[in-house]
Amino acid sequence: MAKVQQDNEQLKTLIEDVLSFGDMLLIANKGIGKTNALMVLAEQFRALPDTRLIIFEDFPKWSLEFSEMPFMIIRDEDVVENGHTIDVEDYFLRHERTYAVKRGSEIESALENNKHLIFTSEIQDIERQAFFIYSIVQYFYRRAYLRRYKNYHKRVRIIFSIEESQNVFDSSTISKALFNRLGKIFSVARNLDLHFVLCSQRLQDLNTKIRGRTRLLIGSVSLDDYELKIHRLLRHSKHRDEMITLEKGSFLYTYTDEIIRFPKFEPKGFPYKYAEPQRPQTEQKPRGIRAILRAWLKTRKEPKPQTEPKTTEQTEPSEPEPDEDLDEQLEQEDEETLGLLGEPDEEW
Repeated sequence: MAKVQQDNEQLKTLIEDVLSFGDMLLIANKGIGKTNALMVLAEQFRALPDTRLIIFEDFPKWSLEFSEMPFMIIRDEDVVENGHTIDVEDYFLRHERTYAVKRGSEIESALENNKHLIFTSEIQDIERQAFFIYSIVQYFYRRAYLRRYKNYHKRVRIIFSIEESQNVFDSSTISKALFNRLGKIFSVARNLDLHFVLCSQRLQDLNTKIRGRTRLLIGSVSLDDYELKIHRLLRHSKHRDEMITLEKGSFLYTYTDEIIRFPKFEPKGFPYKYAEPQRPQTEQKPRGIRAILRAWLKTRKEPKPQTEPKTTEQTEPSEPEPDEDLDEQLEQEDEETLGLLGEPDEEW
């Protein structure tokens, strides 16, 4: 019982440290329990007030084994090159000479109607997958930036949990332009209450600009990564020689130089697929010359209704009611000033 309490205290300290410092990177080989550790941490984050959890996965594991939480499948054709999207109207994010994310209204609806969300990606290309993650991160970055710009003190912390982070934060696998966009957000994310919990098999697979700004949680690693990076990095650690032989589920938190043992994750409920709310159907306008002429002739035949004579009495214009919700102000002034996304109604 004392050991369980000690492990819980270590997890609580780790959670608080991540939220205060900013970001965390978990490094370990396959089969050591990286995903299990991330799920334990995610469950802790999800239980906190005013904290949202956004999870990205390349393989359907979270959407099958995590607790009750909506997930959304991103198909391979949902992220396309700009050259193929000239006539596309419904896109979520678009940059010239790069890519565009389609199904914009559906994705935005999912983000507005759910506090926590899992994105299960079927995208086959690393570059397009990185761009999709960037589009979601950029969405929250614009909202947080606009809150600060308007001096709106409502605090919402966003936790991004990214599996296989080397596919997103490595300049050797994605284009330099996309990496620079992600790096810009990553460098100021902590100031806007945006936090990244990353996961990879090798420390050297991630760019130095990213891994150097995170708190490290290291499990049993490969000999190659240990000799090239971790052995020198842990030269002052008392657990330096244990990194190749650490048992499954145990990780060294380098900041406190303590071994943290993660319990086996026990899900609470089951994930479910997000279903977009049905929108009321609007009457379609007639198309084609014949339909337009037919509608025009119909209006010509109908008698015009008699209108009452105008009176000279003038009425004073009614004063508009003050906006009680600052979120509506953000949404109205967004496109007029900064071109950023407004603050949606947070139904969650």
